Amino acid sequence: MGTSHPAFLVLGCLLTDPDVAFVPLGMTDYLVIVEDDDSAIIPCRTTDPETPVTLHNSEGVVPASYNSRQGFNGTFTVGPYICEATVKGKKFQTIPFNVYALKATSELDLEMEALKTVYKSGETIVVTCAVFNNEVVDLQWTYPGEVKGKGITMLEEIKVPSIKLVYTLTVPEATVKDSGDYECAARQATREVKEMKRVTISVHEKGFIEIKPTFSQLEAVNLHEVKHFVVEVQAYPPPRISWLKNNLTLIENLTEITTDVEKIQEIRYRSKLKLIRAKEEDSGHYTIVAQNEDDVKSYTFELLTQVPSSILDLVDDHHGSTGGQTVRCTAEGMPLPDIEWMICKDIKKCNNETSWMILANNVSNIITEIHPRDRSTVEGLVTFAKVEETIAVRCLAKNLLGAENRELKLVAPTLRSELTVAAAVLVLLVIVIISLIVLVVIWKQKPRYEIRWRVIESISPDGHEYIYVDPMQLPYDSRWEFPRDGLVLGRVLGSGAFGKVVEGTAYGLSRSQPVMKVAVKMLKPTARSSEKQALMSELKIMTHLGPHLNIVNLLGACTKSGPIYIITEYCFYGDLVNYLHKNRDSFLSRHPEKPKKELDIFGLNPADDSTRSYVILSFENNGDYMDMKQADTTQYVPMLERKEVSKYSDIQRSLYDRPASYKKKSMLDSEVKNLLSDDNSEGLTLLDLLSFTYQVARGMEFLASKNCVHRDLAARNVLLAQGKIVKICDFGLARDIMHDSNYVSKGSTFLPVKWMAPESIFDNLYTTLSDVWSYGILLWEIFSLGGTPYPGMMVDSTFYNKIKSGYRMAKPDHATSEVYEIMVKCWNSEPEKRPSFYHLSEIVENLLPGQYKKSYEKIHLDFLKSDHPAVARMRVDSDNAYIGVTYKNEEDKLKDWEGGLDEQRLSADSGYIIPLPDIDPVPEEEDLGKRNRHSSQTSEESAIETGSSSSTFIKREDETIEDIDMMDDIGIDSSDLVEDSFL
Repeated sequence: MGTSHPAFLVLGCLLTDPDVAFVPLGMTDYLVIVEDDDSAIIPCRTTDPETPVTLHNSEGVVPASYNSRQGFNGTFTVGPYICEATVKGKKFQTIPFNVYALKATSELDLEMEALKTVYKSGETIVVTCAVFNNEVVDLQWTYPGEVKGKGITMLEEIKVPSIKLVYTLTVPEATVKDSGDYECAARQATREVKEMKRVTISVHEKGFIEIKPTFSQLEAVNLHEVKHFVVEVQAYPPPRISWLKNNLTLIENLTEITTDVEKIQEIRYRSKLKLIRAKEEDSGHYTIVAQNEDDVKSYTFELLTQVPSSILDLVDDHHGSTGGQTVRCTAEGMPLPDIEWMICKDIKKCNNETSWMILANNVSNIITEIHPRDRSTVEGLVTFAKVEETIAVRCLAKNLLGAENRELKLVAPTLRSELTVAAAVLVLLVIVIISLIVLVVIWKQKPRYEIRWRVIESISPDGHEYIYVDPMQLPYDSRWEFPRDGLVLGRVLGSGAFGKVVEGTAYGLSRSQPVMKVAVKMLKPTARSSEKQALMSELKIMTHLGPHLNIVNLLGACTKSGPIYIITEYCFYGDLVNYLHKNRDSFLSRHPEKPKKELDIFGLNPADDSTRSYVILSFENNGDYMDMKQADTTQYVPMLERKEVSKYSDIQRSLYDRPASYKKKSMLDSEVKNLLSDDNSEGLTLLDLLSFTYQVARGMEFLASKNCVHRDLAARNVLLAQGKIVKICDFGLARDIMHDSNYVSKGSTFLPVKWMAPESIFDNLYTTLSDVWSYGILLWEIFSLGGTPYPGMMVDSTFYNKIKSGYRMAKPDHATSEVYEIMVKCWNSEPEKRPSFYHLSEIVENLLPGQYKKSYEKIHLDFLKSDHPAVARMRVDSDNAYIGVTYKNEEDKLKDWEGGLDEQRLSADSGYIIPLPDIDPVPEEEDLGKRNRHSSQTSEESAIETGSSSSTFIKREDETIEDIDMMDDIGIDSSDLVEDSFL
C-alpha cells in the first residue's frame, strides 16, 4: 500500500485523497453509546463525498441512512460495525465501531444511607448513595473533610435484579471536625436532570450516656396496684441497662416485677420497670444503671407501698412481784399508723363494745408512749403501775387505708403464778403422752423377723390364691436335737437387726467325723416372742424339706434349756456376691475381650456388644456376709466350753466343707477340670458362672418339688462351699435389712423389690414362678460379676411404672446370647409362660460340657450315700426298696439311679401341689426306743413322723447288698434305714 495522506479541511471543504477513503478518527470515536432504544450515529465519513459506503456487522450489510458529513444514522443493536468503501477499484475498511447500550431514564432515583449518624473519635464514617435504573450518571460528594481530601470514594455497579450504581464515601479516623452535613448530588450525563440528598453526622470526642427519668425520687404505690416507671436513656455506644433493688440485681424471672429495654431511635432507649400487684415487700430503693465502655450513669428512687395498718405484736411485760405491767404493741403500715389504747375492766362484759373505754394519757397510774421505729413501723407502750384484778387491754392501730385491733388480758401477779404451775404440769403431761405414742408407733413399725421361705398347701381353682402352710403347725422331730455342751461357738459370720450367724464346732454330730465346723443361727437376746416363733418356724420348715446338695442343709438344733440354735452347714467361701467381687479381676484377666475360642468351645457365642449394659457394682457393707474364708477370729460368742482339751483353734477343717470324698474322672477339656472342685479355686471362668447357674436351678428345683417358695432368691442368699458347690439359703436373720439398700420399706417390712416379680410387688402373690423371675435377676447378678440389678435406678414410682410397662434390663457384659435368652424367659410378665426350674436346669445343662452332669450327679449320689448328718437323720425305710436288686457294676447302678431321679424331677415339675399330712411329733422320751425298732410298723410310724409322702420321694430300685455293707462301713446303723427321707 502507498503512503496515506491526511485529509485537510480547507474553508469547510474536504480535500480528497485517493489513498485515504475515510476521515481519520480518535479512538474514543469508535465507541458508540446508545441510551435504551434511541437512534445513534456511527461517524463513518469518507474523504470524497461521492464515494459509496456500506455498513456491515456480523450478520452482513446493515441498512441505514448515510450522511457524508455525519456518518450512518439509525437504530443499532449492540456489537461491532465496519464501514466499507471502494475508490478506483480499491476496497477500504474502517476499524470496528463498537456499539454499547446504556440504561438511562428521564428522572433520577437517588437514595442516601448512613449506617450511623453518631460516631466517636477514631471511628470510620461510611455513607452511601445509590442510583437506580440509570447508568449515565455523574455523582459528586460534598462533606466537611472534602477540602482536605480525607474521604475515599468507591463505585459498585449491581445489575441483578436491576441496575444499581452504589457510590460509597469512607472517612477513616474521624474527628470532631468531621461533624456536619454529608451531601451527594447526581446528574444524568445526557440530560439536564439533577438530584441531591443530605445527612447530618456528629462525631463526639468519646462515648456518652444521659438518663432522663419521668418520675420523682420518692414514689408511692397502693397495695395491689399495677404501676410503670419509665426512664429514657440517650447513649453512644449502645449501653447495658440493668435494675437494682436495695443494691441487689433484680432477678429477671420474677413474675411480680418485670423490666424491659426498648430502642426508640439510633441512640435513644426506653427502659421500663413494671410492678404487678404491688406488695409490701416491694417497697425499697430502686436503681437503674446504664453503662458503656466510656461512661456510667444511674438514677435511684425510693418506692413506698401504702398498706393498711396491721399489728405485728402485742405482748405483756410484767414486772415481777411489784405488780406493775407494761403492754407493748408493735404496728406497721404506710402511712405510719397511729396507736390508741382501750381497756375493759369487767372481763365478762368485754364482748360488748360499750364496755371499752379509751385510755387517757393523764391518768396518774397509767403511762402511754409512742416510739416510731422506721418509716413504716411504730411501737406503742402502756404501763400500769399496779394490776390488782384481771383486765382486758386493746391496741388499735389505724391509718388512712385501714385499722386493726388486738386484745390481751392482764392477770394479777398472784393469779399468774398459779396459772404458770398449772400450765407447766399440763405441758409436761402432754409431752409424756406424746412420747409414749411415738415409742409405741416406732415399736410397731419396727420390722419383725420372718422367714422368707413359704410352703404351699393348696391353690385355688383359678390359680390366683395360694394357701401356705403355717410353719408353727409343722412338727419338730426331736431327733434333730443336739446337746449344747457338744457345740463351741466362734467368730461371727454375719450380724443383723434380729440375730446373727456364728461359726461353730460340733462334737459328735457325725460318726465318721466327730469334730465338724458348722454355722449356727441364733437370735439376739432382745428378740421378741414373735421372732423366736419365726426362728422355730424356720427350723421346722428345714426339717420338712430334707437334704439336698444345693441347699444349706440342717445338721441339728438346740431348742431346750436356752436360746434356740439352728446348726447348718458351714460354707467356706461365703456368699456368691462377695465371691464374684473378689474374683472379678481374675475373671477379667482370663476374658479380657471374651475370646471366641472359650465361648465357642461348648457351642456358646460371644455376647453382642450392642446389647451390653454398664454395670454399677454395689459394695455396701450393710448386712453383707463376712468372708468365711478369712481366718481372723476377732469376734467370738461366749458359750460353755467343752471339758476336753480340744479348742476352736485346734479343730481341723470339716470333711463336710466339701461334698464327701469324691474321686471325679478326668475330663477331656482342661477348662472343665476345675468345675466342682477346688483346683484353681482362686480363679473364675465362664464355665464357673454356668456351673453356679446350673446348681442354683437344681437347688430351686428341689425346693419347688417340696412346694417351697423362697421369696428372696438373690446372689446374697446363695453361699459357696468348698468344691465350688452352690448352696441356697435364707440369710435374712444375719442381715441388717433396715440399712441394706437392696431392701425397700413396705409398711412394717422390708422387701427386695429389685428381685421381685411384678405379681409379688403389686399383688403380693408369691409362687414358684415368682421365684423363677428372681432366678433371672440372679443370673444377671452372676454374669455382671456381682453387679446391682437395674444399675443407676432408684426404687420409686418411675421404677414401678417401668416394670409395669415391660421394661427389662439389658444383657450384662459377660453373658452370652443364650444366657440372656434364659433371663428374658424368666422375666415374662405372664407367670404361666415362664419356664419351670426343671426346664431351666435342662436348658443350662445343655450349655455345659457333656461330662459336667455326670460329675454333678456322681457328687450328688455320693452325698446321699454319705453319713452327712442331714442325710443320715432323714434316711427312711424307702431305702429298703433298693435291697435285693443286683447290678453288674457301679456304673449300671448310677445310670439306673439317674433315670429314676430324672423321672422324679419331671413329675415334680407338673405343678401339682402335694397336700401335707397332719403330723404329730414323736415325744422325746419315745424317740430313742423307736429308732431301734425293725418292724414294718415302726417304719410306717417313722414315715408319718417326718411327714413324707410317696409322691415326693425317689423310688430307688438300684440298691444292692453292697450298698448296705458300704453304709455299715461308714458307720450307719442299719436301724437308721427306717428313718424318713425327703429325697
